[in-house]
Amino acid sequence: MMITIEDANEEIYHINPKQVVYVKERVHMGKQMYKIMMTNGEALMTQNEHGARCIIESIKSKQKQKKS
Repeated sequence: MMITIEDANEEIYHINPKQVVYVKERVHMGKQMYKIMMTNGEALMTQNEHGARCIIESIKSKQKQKKS
């Protein structure tokens, strides 16, 4: 499953959630931002809440499957 995210520079990324280390939520200059840290060390900053939440849910889903 690939998730499409547009970063703060308006570049579009197609992200495999398996390659995400973490998603950090924070307010920056009065706007809700999400920092997506990839396994290759690349970090993406985005305002795309839907995309960030999809990645988070995908990671949570994988963790639940491992526990079963």
